[in-house]
Order: sequence, then C-alpha cells, then structure tokens
Amino acid sequence: MRTCHLPDSYSDSDWNQFLLGQVLSYHPPDAEDDPKMSRNDWWKWWEKYGWYVLGPIFMAIAFVIGKYLESQFHSQVITELAIALWIAGILMMTVDPFIKRLANREATRDIFHHMMGFDLPLPIRERIQEMVLDTKLYRENVVMRVEMKEKDKFTVFHVEMDFTIRNPNNKSWCFTPLLQFENGERAELVKVICFGNLDYGIGATLKPVGNLGAMEFKGKPFPIPANSCTKFKYEYSVAFPTELGFWQPSFTLPTTGVSLTIKYPEHFEVKATDSQEQAPEGEWRYPKKLWMQGEHLDIVWKKA
Repeated sequence: MRTCHLPDSYSDSDWNQFLLGQVLSYHPPDAEDDPKMSRNDWWKWWEKYGWYVLGPIFMAIAFVIGKYLESQFHSQVITELAIALWIAGILMMTVDPFIKRLANREATRDIFHHMMGFDLPLPIRERIQEMVLDTKLYRENVVMRVEMKEKDKFTVFHVEMDFTIRNPNNKSWCFTPLLQFENGERAELVKVICFGNLDYGIGATLKPVGNLGAMEFKGKPFPIPANSCTKFKYEYSVAFPTELGFWQPSFTLPTTGVSLTIKYPEHFEVKATDSQEQAPEGEWRYPKKLWMQGEHLDIVWKKA
C-alpha cells in the first residue's frame, strides 16, 4: 500500500493554509449514479418526453394509411383505424403529459397526507418525490477497514472499502464509481476494483477538478443488470493534522449494512458514530441504519 508523502514539519502558516483549504475547496457530493451517463439519460429522457415521440409516429402512420391504403382498399376498417391513430397521436402530445404531471402531483399530495397525517408544502413534497424517483441504485454490505498511522504531525488513514451496488429496477442502470476529496485531505488513490470486470480500475488516478484544488476519481459508467448487483472495492489514503481530531467520510448513495473497523496506535483514543450492535473494541456495526446522500460517519481521535 502506498503512503502519503508528507512534509517533515508543519508550520503555523501550513496549518492556516489547511484550514483555509477546508473552507474554500468545498465541492458538492455529486451522486455516483451520474445523471450525465448516456444510458441513464436515455431512460430519463424517454420517461419525460416519450409521448412527444410516439404521438408524431402514430400521426405519421395514420397519414400513410389515409393517403395510400384507404384509396386502394376503400375499407371502413382502414378509415376508422387511421382516424383512431390520428386521435391517439394528438392526445399523446397534448393531454397525456398534462394528465401524468397532474396525477403525480395529486398522488404525492395524497400519499404524504395519509402517511404523516398532515400535508407538506409543495416544494418539500416535490423534492422528496424527486429523491424517491431518482434513486435507481443503492449500496449495501459496506465493509470499511481503516488503519491509522501517525506520521510527524499528521495522522494517515489507509482505507479499504468493499461494497455492493444493487439495481432493483427492471432495466439495466449504470453506476459510475466516484471518489472526491478536498485539497486539505491530501488523498492518494491506491486502486479501484470492479469484481464484474477485473480490468476496470487499471490505471485509476485522482485528477484535479474545479479551480479550488479538489481531486476526484470518476470511472467509466458500468452497467448493473436489472434486478442484480455488482461488487466494488476502493482503496485509498487520506491524511489530516493529528490535532484536528476528526474525519467525516460521507455517503453519496443510499447505503445500508455498514461495518467499520479501525486499527489505531495504542497511544490513540478513537471513537466513531455509535454502533447499533455490540461489537469488539475498534469495530462499529450499522446493519439496519439507512445512510442517505450527504450523511456521514463521525470518526474522532485524540492522543491518550
């Protein structure tokens, strides 16, 4: 495993620069099911605008039938079929999208009213609905192994994280492995492994993103088959000034079944978010907790 190359000394100016970097190099936690992926985009686009494609197709078929077949066969059935296709095409382009949006809005209002016993403002309902409808993938069986080592005035975290990405949809959906770090975290990427394609993570590196010094690894979209799952593994290291005393790794997908193990020096005291189950020292388990996007683990330490 590679280690972070840290300076031999850490002056007050370096400390101030680190704190400034923590503030200025903030970047939002992009979802790992990246909406710019072509396969995912196509399905989202079709669900939203498919009516405007099918409508003209039906109308074009009706035109062909009326112009070429009706004049040749003079059949009442063909005439009525052409009229029906014209009507269906017009309704698809005008009435159906409006009814679908109205039905979604009314269903959302009724659902939340019955679930909670009271109504919520429309912007909140729409935001919750968006979160529900846009959650196509989730992460489960996360095993996070952390080894802490002190190096000069820094504490280095070597992290190995295994997890499973599950696709509960009836169609294939793409997952993009994504790791993002702020400049002050002094991150180094060791490896990214996809157990569905062992050549996937070869040559994985962190690259600068934005103009505030943030670093990220963004892999290629990997298709997860319908109603199936694929296992991945990240291995990386981050380093913080020992006196900082906390680290908050965050979640970018809905996640369940998290297990955390931390190996740390004897002269350190380390705590993490309270475990849901009794576990040996240095282990924390969250088998039933759901971690949503933006939530994070708390890891704090201090020298004994």
